[in-house]
Amino acid sequence: MMQAAVAPMDRLRARRLAEFVDRSAEMSSFVDVLDTGEPPIMVVSAESGMGKTSLLMRMVHESSLRSLRRAEIVWSDTNVYDYMTVMRRMRDDLGAEHFGAFTDLVNYYTDANYQPRLDINVNLQGGTIDVAKAAQISGSSVGDMAGVILRDNMIVYHRSDIAVPIEVRREQLTARFLEGLAGLSKDETIVLFFDAIEKMSDLTHQWLWDQLLKPVVAGALPGVRAVVLGQRPLPADRDLAAFVKGVRLEPLGRDDIDAYIAKRADGMGLSDSTRMELATLLAAMTRGRPTDVASAVDLYLASRAKA
Repeated sequence: MMQAAVAPMDRLRARRLAEFVDRSAEMSSFVDVLDTGEPPIMVVSAESGMGKTSLLMRMVHESSLRSLRRAEIVWSDTNVYDYMTVMRRMRDDLGAEHFGAFTDLVNYYTDANYQPRLDINVNLQGGTIDVAKAAQISGSSVGDMAGVILRDNMIVYHRSDIAVPIEVRREQLTARFLEGLAGLSKDETIVLFFDAIEKMSDLTHQWLWDQLLKPVVAGALPGVRAVVLGQRPLPADRDLAAFVKGVRLEPLGRDDIDAYIAKRADGMGLSDSTRMELATLLAAMTRGRPTDVASAVDLYLASRAKA
């Protein structure tokens, strides 16, 4: 039987997990955030090459092991997401059916031909109700149910024919998104991951903290946890920063590098003394930068395989 091909990103994730040198303190902090929500937001700061991506993959893996619903937003030089794109991507990761009112408003603000739906709440006090019996319905499709809109027209530019300031639209869209998130997180833990946020615009960074994450810190979304990773990810608001768990990734020590080599070279017959000598050398050469350590170990193992 032919096995399904493994996607490159899945292979990368599997390798990063296999090679990950446990940052026990950082992972312990993350587990505390998941279990207690005190505080509900963890901020991981580090310079480039210090292992943020590997740590993120380990935290995502931990969330998966716990069967937690999660969303991942990663900025890059080519993916500079604005606030609306961030909410759209979170909606799609968490389940679009929970954010019908948000999707409805997004479509209304971006598509001049879009006709808004109305939320319908039916409370049954006993007996049965026939909904739309003998009705003729047009302009809809399977999946539209009582305010649940599963479709997004994915238009990115705001309409210019509506006299609503962009700031007001942003607040209204965020409010609708938070309503959906509140309903979803009422009975389960939701984890939001934001990586490489130094690449986002100043406006998006301000929106992320002031409008999206501040309600999380304030306890308005008790089931939501968030992890923010970047070179300088703390919010500008010092009062807000005081209520998040800050973690700074430091260079790997010799023992960390030794553990990493042991994991990578398992079964290759390296003696403890040889491995420790190599770890001492790499600690001096790489200054403990995980990316450089990984590259050096790759070269070393490749040379042994050819010998």
